[in-house]
Amino acid sequence: MRDYAVLLPYYDTNRYSVHSLLACIDGSRLWDVYVVENPSRDTLLKLVSYLSSRYKKVVVGVSFSTIMLTDNSFLDTILSLNKYKRRNVVVVAGGPHASGDPLGTIVKLGFDVAVIGEGEETLPELLETLFLGGDPCRVKGLFLECSGRLVYTGSRGYVELDKYPPFPYWRILVGPIEITRGCPYGCFYCQVSYMHGFTPRHRGIDAILEYVEVLGRLGYRDVRFITPNGLGYGLTGKSREPAIDVLEELFYRLSIASRRYGLRIFYGTFPSEVRPEHLNRETARLLGKYVSNREVIIGAQSGSNRVLELINRGHSIEDVYNATDYALEQGFRPSIDFIIGLPGETRDDLYETLAAIERLVRKKCRIHLHTFMPLPGTPFACKEPVSVPSWFKKRVYRIIGSGYGYGQWVRQERIAWRIVELRRNGIIMSCREYIVDKEG
Repeated sequence: MRDYAVLLPYYDTNRYSVHSLLACIDGSRLWDVYVVENPSRDTLLKLVSYLSSRYKKVVVGVSFSTIMLTDNSFLDTILSLNKYKRRNVVVVAGGPHASGDPLGTIVKLGFDVAVIGEGEETLPELLETLFLGGDPCRVKGLFLECSGRLVYTGSRGYVELDKYPPFPYWRILVGPIEITRGCPYGCFYCQVSYMHGFTPRHRGIDAILEYVEVLGRLGYRDVRFITPNGLGYGLTGKSREPAIDVLEELFYRLSIASRRYGLRIFYGTFPSEVRPEHLNRETARLLGKYVSNREVIIGAQSGSNRVLELINRGHSIEDVYNATDYALEQGFRPSIDFIIGLPGETRDDLYETLAAIERLVRKKCRIHLHTFMPLPGTPFACKEPVSVPSWFKKRVYRIIGSGYGYGQWVRQERIAWRIVELRRNGIIMSCREYIVDKEG
């Protein structure tokens, strides 16, 4: 047993981020790493107490989203954990909420440190600093109290994906392979660009294939991918033209690896989607030739071009219609994402969205409905969702009843207003004006 320990709570809702963190801190000669799956409050507190009695210092690292905070049991666990802390325990927050609302994370939730942005480089340096008696205020990428002041220690920059495994496969903890991080489009409701940057970074094809082979050797059958835009692989900025040659090389080499291990390649479907302007006749042909899925998820978000411009989406509803036609030509069933309740959405916009939905249903597309949620760190963080009228909901319920619609939009509506409530109650502080010292 070593002198120091790291404890990572592992929930169903944060497993992908915990995978990437475990992959970069496992195997250290300085600390032991513990993972506890879906812990209750009492279980987590007992484990922290046990570890703090056996190790010189313990770091508890909690990666979480704002949506997780709307679960009262999770919020109670976080607040109890930070009240319960022992002298030799440091509690560190990471993930999209800590990046979007670092002030509330420290002041209201009670964390000692908030990691801002990507953690693959920041977390190992922070752990080494905490365990060896260094000054965490000198570690880039943190928000914390230094000499009685709340300080942001400055940006660390973005990581190169090829340097880090996407998951700790040696623990038999695996998942989708992250192939792209960052997004050039900056949709106003989405955290991706504002947390990971506007310049996409891609995992190299050789590295992707390495982890495909890992999954094959471990006996997995399906391979999936995490990316903001499946058909944006290879692009370095905004473009209406996909990088066809790069995509074809990726798909061709994936097909070779998949045959070797009897794998099925799922691309352009859960847990990722494609932008409509990138799904043209040529990319649809590539998908039809190489992938195993027969559904492709297309991000429309609204049927109103006015709203699409308002949310900085960067495409039109006509692009969506074209994309679905190309997908249908290749035998795919398109599943189209729409977000309702967007800030600034009017009755006329909803009529246009409903008309678009019904037009797509007539083509036998499936409609995946979401409700806007005001997430910290986005341009729409301080907005409130627009209440969706009953006439719209009734029409949507009929579409769902016919088998052409699905989604957790009703639950997301409750979550959205819970986020607003947390903001009004001061738990989320990202919309308050404040001044923070910046080091360096």
